[in-house]
Amino acid sequence: MKRALAVMGLALFLLAGCSTKMSYYFLDWAIEWELDDYVDLNRDQQKQFDAVLDEFIDWHRREELPRYVAQLESIKQQMQSGTLTPAAWAEEVNYAQSHWFRLFEHVFEGILPIVQSFSDEQVAGIIKQLREEEAKLVAEYAGKTQEELIADSDERLTERAEKWIGKLSDKQKAMIHASNTSRLSTLDMWLEYRHEWLRQFETALNQRADTALLRSRLQLLMTAPQTLKSEKHQQAVRENSENFGRLVMDIYRDLSDKQRKKLWHEYDALTKDLAELANEPD
Repeated sequence: MKRALAVMGLALFLLAGCSTKMSYYFLDWAIEWELDDYVDLNRDQQKQFDAVLDEFIDWHRREELPRYVAQLESIKQQMQSGTLTPAAWAEEVNYAQSHWFRLFEHVFEGILPIVQSFSDEQVAGIIKQLREEEAKLVAEYAGKTQEELIADSDERLTERAEKWIGKLSDKQKAMIHASNTSRLSTLDMWLEYRHEWLRQFETALNQRADTALLRSRLQLLMTAPQTLKSEKHQQAVRENSENFGRLVMDIYRDLSDKQRKKLWHEYDALTKDLAELANEPD
């Protein structure tokens, strides 16, 4: 269920192999598909969920997509004017996270009775799947050295950057490596946070008969999960976000004409697709 709801918040990034517009047209199918990984809904639950999903997609297109367009345009303006500071980037990241909070708040009243109607078997299946995913994360990351983690991050960021700007120069790759090397290590804190989140989520589901308790716990876990992080963790996340913003502007200033052209072609195409989707008639 958690991941299914998260997919709603990530509608902007459903770009796997096809256009943004085409991906959005299949958003309802994608959400249903993700949901199936966690829980098999009975007939009544499925009917309720379909109603929530249909209303959500209409609302998301009308109300949320314009927000995404506005933020993309704001970031572009700041990048082109050279005013996108590390602190401003961190604020843009925080604003992007607020999109998720609005999504949850919008669907919460419709989702709550579905969650409350889960059987013990359904709850057990959800928790089992989430625990398996947690175990995979621990196995993937916990045993790696700092050098291995940096190398993995270098590879991921290089791949993502090249989708937007094309092949990176050796200098740009060195920028990515230097940025990753200077990042504060948060892996242990992040894994601890995820474990605590899952523990509290399991408690909420197991006590779902208490509507008030379920409501308060889910609202905390979905709209204020940062409160589960220590002050040290939250500060490190903020510093790393600013560090990444610095990297973005350093690479942007170093772009070749060809790279810059590709960046704004991809960027403007995304913005245009989202704007057209938002303005489509009901």
